[in-house]
Amino acid sequence: MTMIKFKYYIARFLKLFAAATIIVFLPLFAVYSATLSGTEPEFSEMESKNYSKIYPVSYQRAIKKSRESAVKVVSLGPEPGYFSSATGTYFKAYDKYFVVTVMHGLQGPCAFTTLVHNEEVYPCLKYITIDPDLDYAIIQTEQIAGREPISIPRDLPRKTQWRYAYSVLNKVVYSGYPNTIGLLTIEGTIAGFGGTQYLYMNSYAWSGSSGSGVFDAKGRYIGYVVAIDVGATEFGPQVLQNVVLVAPAHKIDWSRVITEPN
Repeated sequence: MTMIKFKYYIARFLKLFAAATIIVFLPLFAVYSATLSGTEPEFSEMESKNYSKIYPVSYQRAIKKSRESAVKVVSLGPEPGYFSSATGTYFKAYDKYFVVTVMHGLQGPCAFTTLVHNEEVYPCLKYITIDPDLDYAIIQTEQIAGREPISIPRDLPRKTQWRYAYSVLNKVVYSGYPNTIGLLTIEGTIAGFGGTQYLYMNSYAWSGSSGSGVFDAKGRYIGYVVAIDVGATEFGPQVLQNVVLVAPAHKIDWSRVITEPN
């Protein structure tokens, strides 16, 4: 047998072998694929860092920061059975850990306030700042397992970035604990301004969402949810459920945390 014929028969054999392999194993692959598609995903697979990939990378990063820095804030009042539940944003400055939230979510002293994530409870170590005029509070706490703190001041807009962050119809996102049903992530857009005091966000918020950190499309912390809008009409007060009041982050006095605390 010449070398040319030998190569010819080897090539034919390999083609026949490949065809036979496909015929034998293709049905097995189909069965395996069908089995996988019929398997229910684990909850941990759905919930843990499972973010949509349809958005630009910068917005995916904003969603991640929003969701992974959100904590529930539970504060007990002076009377038994009296408490409130709000949302806060977990952040880090000079290797210490803090949560910024709304002041109206605090019903009692630091000793009666806790931060909650995955049913684990973390104490309030100190109220760093309580501002009744701007309705915010900064709470010092311990490192919270399973949460990724944002960094202050690195994750705040700088100089001309503020103008972009607050531009009308800029896409924003926040995560919170409305109605104590668990962590939800909600998107929206900047709709307008309430003077210099508030931003109006076209989105939705419910009881428990107060204090949620609002992030712009670049992943920068630009403010916190305060309330939904209530306007006066000829028929009386009207709740505008899709108009959310956001206090701008540049109003917060960060000096108590961006200078190293004692």
